[in-house]
Amino acid sequence: MMKKLFYLLVVLSLFSCDEDSSNEKSFNTYVNEWIYSNMAGVYYWNADLPAFKKNAGKPVEYFETLLHHEDRFSAIFEDYEALMKRLTGVNPAEIGFEYKLFLESTGSEKVICIVTFTKPNTPARAAGIKRGDIISRINGTQLTVNNYQQLLASFTDATASVKIGFTVYSDGGYVNAGEKDLTKITNYKENPVYLDTVYTVGNKKVGYLVYNFFTADAGDGSMAYDLELNSLMGAFAAQDIAELVVDLRYNSGGMMSTAIHLGSMLVPEPDNSKVFSYTEYNDNLTDYFNSAEYKKKYSESPFVEYFTTSIKTGTTEVPVQSLGSKLKRIYFLTGKSTASASEMVINGLKPYLPCVLIGDVTYGKNVGSIVINDDENKKNKYAFMPIVLKYFNKERKSDFSTGFVPNVEVYDDLAHQLGDTREELLAAALAHITNGPSMIKAVDPEAAKLREAELPVQEMQLLVKKLMVNRER
Repeated sequence: MMKKLFYLLVVLSLFSCDEDSSNEKSFNTYVNEWIYSNMAGVYYWNADLPAFKKNAGKPVEYFETLLHHEDRFSAIFEDYEALMKRLTGVNPAEIGFEYKLFLESTGSEKVICIVTFTKPNTPARAAGIKRGDIISRINGTQLTVNNYQQLLASFTDATASVKIGFTVYSDGGYVNAGEKDLTKITNYKENPVYLDTVYTVGNKKVGYLVYNFFTADAGDGSMAYDLELNSLMGAFAAQDIAELVVDLRYNSGGMMSTAIHLGSMLVPEPDNSKVFSYTEYNDNLTDYFNSAEYKKKYSESPFVEYFTTSIKTGTTEVPVQSLGSKLKRIYFLTGKSTASASEMVINGLKPYLPCVLIGDVTYGKNVGSIVINDDENKKNKYAFMPIVLKYFNKERKSDFSTGFVPNVEVYDDLAHQLGDTREELLAAALAHITNGPSMIKAVDPEAAKLREAELPVQEMQLLVKKLMVNRER
């Protein structure tokens, strides 16, 4: 379906470059016309676009003026090639860990950065940085509500290294705990399959998977990550697991094709006629997809996606390792960052088997986007990702625009490493498996205090938009 949409973007291009791009204003005018032209063709809310007027303003600012009031997700980027690398987990400058931001205390202007996980084969991992470590200073400067965005930019900018200052909590206050110089890795290839293990709980074997984003490979067409995920499911099946816990708490989405592959590994008895999702577009796209012109060129319907029984790589088809037929239910660990393709998998599986959600309310992204870049003018390096579709499951349900509410609410405590059976979300899932929901212990009050101290959602969204490329499609 993505290939069909990319083809259509070329069809809908309404003009060619006839401006002098050496002049900033005329170049901006060209870019803004290019943005508007494509938005008019494919944007989900194109019927509500303002009337076109020539505009020589900065493209990033112009793009924002076109967005519908319901649109929280469409985004524009100044470097198409860098965007495509990040969408496949190739990070131009990788610091080696992910993190959450909190106020040091309620009402404080000081900000602390708590590590959520470190990445394999990075100096951060080698230096012993781990989940739960607290960072308060970057390059010698204390993080505050006024400077944290600027300081955190050093994690992803072109500088070769960053000095990070650590803090520990002691006797009711924060105490400096030394500094480390971290060298960043250029073009780091991050594998989304972060952690997998099998636990024996009572008389049951429980599979556990931490899966951090949806991409088939590192952009090389090998399907390496999807094939690794498939092999892992085969290994779980070979070990005869009775329960599965899929940790998506930090998974903000990715490619729909990989979402279909993962869903196919988890659905009972997958076949090519079982509906994974239905898709809704604007009137322009709907009319085109229903046209004789489109149907003459393509046999597949863009309005429905089915589960699959194989993963295609080149001329080879690898059978999907089906685990769903062994399971009576699936546990998903969720958080505020669980979004897009993660929610699509949960929504797509719900009609077929019980899905038990443990953690926090998910992000609430029941719409999808595509990447648009300018193939006709190489001087235009901008790319943008407009929302072009809304998706539904087999039962035509898409009722999670404010997020899925978990069956069991548990806070991400950050005090134990991922995979440690004492870690709050995993512990809750294992307790549910063993004794049922009544045996899950109460939320740790210290974890609740941390959650309450988190920076406002609006500031977090701004930070993500400015400093991190959104992997969601």
